[in-house]
Amino acid sequence: MTDGWTPDIVVGVDFGMTCTGVAYSYGPNWPPPKPIQHWPGLIGSQIATKVPSHLLYTPSTLKWGFQCEETVSDTVSTSNTLSTSTSDTVAAKTTDIVKYFKLNLDSDFTDSRPDAPSRDQAMCYFRDYIGCLYRYVVDYFSRSFPRFDGMKVEFVFSVPTTWKDPRMVEELRKGVVFDRGRDHRAVIGLTEAEAAAVYVSGLHYQKNDVILVCDAGGGTTDVNVLKLASAPGEPTVYDPLGFVEGKPVGSVFIDVGVQQLVCSKLELIKDSLSAPTDEIAWQMMAGRFERYKCSFGMMGDELETLRLDLPASVTESDFPEQGIWNRQLLISRAEIKAIFDEKVTDLTQLLDDQVRNLQLTHPAQKISFLVLSGGFGSCPYLRNCIKERYETPTHLWPEGIKVLTVDEPQLAVVQGQVMNRTQQLRTHATVFNHLYSPVSYGVICDWIYDPKKHSGEITRFDERNMKTYAVNQIDWLVMKGDIVPRSGISKSFPRKISPRDLSQPFMAQIVMSQRPRDHLPRSMMQGDAKLICELEVDTTNVEKKIKNHHWYNRSPVYFLVNVIVKLLIEPAGLQFELWNANGDRIPARSSIARTDGDGPFAGAGVGARGANSPITIWWESIPEKMHDGNEEEAMSPGLRLQRASNVPSEVGGDHAFEVMGDIGPPQQSAREGKLKPPSYR
Repeated sequence: MTDGWTPDIVVGVDFGMTCTGVAYSYGPNWPPPKPIQHWPGLIGSQIATKVPSHLLYTPSTLKWGFQCEETVSDTVSTSNTLSTSTSDTVAAKTTDIVKYFKLNLDSDFTDSRPDAPSRDQAMCYFRDYIGCLYRYVVDYFSRSFPRFDGMKVEFVFSVPTTWKDPRMVEELRKGVVFDRGRDHRAVIGLTEAEAAAVYVSGLHYQKNDVILVCDAGGGTTDVNVLKLASAPGEPTVYDPLGFVEGKPVGSVFIDVGVQQLVCSKLELIKDSLSAPTDEIAWQMMAGRFERYKCSFGMMGDELETLRLDLPASVTESDFPEQGIWNRQLLISRAEIKAIFDEKVTDLTQLLDDQVRNLQLTHPAQKISFLVLSGGFGSCPYLRNCIKERYETPTHLWPEGIKVLTVDEPQLAVVQGQVMNRTQQLRTHATVFNHLYSPVSYGVICDWIYDPKKHSGEITRFDERNMKTYAVNQIDWLVMKGDIVPRSGISKSFPRKISPRDLSQPFMAQIVMSQRPRDHLPRSMMQGDAKLICELEVDTTNVEKKIKNHHWYNRSPVYFLVNVIVKLLIEPAGLQFELWNANGDRIPARSSIARTDGDGPFAGAGVGARGANSPITIWWESIPEKMHDGNEEEAMSPGLRLQRASNVPSEVGGDHAFEVMGDIGPPQQSAREGKLKPPSYR
């Protein structure tokens, strides 16, 4: 950690749509990750590599994981006898179990289920579930590690690739509340696809192998193309060959599809059911369907018909045309195969896109292996479909692609997360040499008005230089698909301050867009860019240079402040640092607060409350010495500040800024057909 805080134990948490995995390692030697396999609710010597992501709210307690199934099974065993008891075991029903709420944490996800939880409900479930998990893990370690009470523990969470909004990821991290104060921390690590890739690296692959990793879980499928840059025995290093992508494709959607099929078959006898058809369908699918699904496609174990028992209350005659026969509901293999095939098609489209993108961006590279991980990735039917498609030579893959499955598919993400963190602690080496930005990030600014470019835009007139500016324009610092160095990119914000405005904070507004790079909006009026972060910096103690203070100067006295904001694009979020013009990092205390969503861009899709509101980061600077303006300025080469542009602009806001900066090579403007330097004068 940058503040010198070093963990004694690293705990990886793979919070999944259906199940959650936990693995850990410990210092000083950091052995290979070990998964937790003993969970509350398991009987005797039973073990499980993951715990269900389930909650059950009872009148007296909060059940979680395997405790939910245990409580419901007790209820079912006594369901044929009338009882007036209000105990937990009698009150609980299968449909009372809260599950499948992970994707609802994403405000951009559209859930077609009629009883889908709201995002606020999903956040509440997430906090309650992680709280139960945390308390159990702490109790588990207390029984396993001597002097555990004095140890520092870091919990590293993975997130799906589909969660691209840093505001939401930060809100989830803040939603993880621990009881041990500074001794226990929660951090966001790699995305699920990247964590799975780290796990894959230890499985006998060779340097320069190009690996297409496909982590298919319960709710999402994440894919990534990576080139292994390290040899066996060396710290793992990958060269990413593209940005990670994901889709909401997973085994849960097969469950939902089968549940809807069962509901349609129950319509003829719904009057004999003791509960709505959707509830009865889930009850009927518990147990037998899950086993059938997990073995679907396995050679020698292909039942042509899945038979689900009907509730005891059903007394109607048989309806063979609906598959109702002898008090059972019959579902053919062909019906289930059709549901599987729909999701397999979605997944292969995602893989095909990665292959095509690799051919466009790195035509000399050929994929050596396609590696499957995750619970859905271990499904025999999916594996067979993937092997048949990609091991057969086509024009996209003339030599075919060897398809492999990791030895512990369900643990790939959580173990890879721990392996990545412990490698950092052991060797201070990062796994990824660089990253590809999954979205575009920019800063709001004011450009000198050009009637050809800014027709219809809001303008302002600056009396100091007698120029007109188009306001709320966007300068894109990094575009979707750009290579981003691990050292980050930097933007210089020089500001002229009159003596009476010395107490005013510096502010920069960061926006993001998921549009293709050739369709990015030029301004906030175009409505697609999201305001994700407002940086406010107290410049009271930041280095200033006084200008026009000599007797021969006729212009007004002012101070020049040059604040450099370094943008660190992480696999699952953003970080910011402050630097001065001398190449020194500005010491500052930062605090984060969420705005209420009533700002000037609320009507442009950025002002909704919750995860859609921008995060405000306030920096309180720690005193530095003042310098005279005659001193020569020098930039640290590590800041990557490059040539200044002759394109005049100012950062928008209450105060005018004259900005200069940097951010990499000139970028092609699709609209103008010429190179536009992305920096300021």
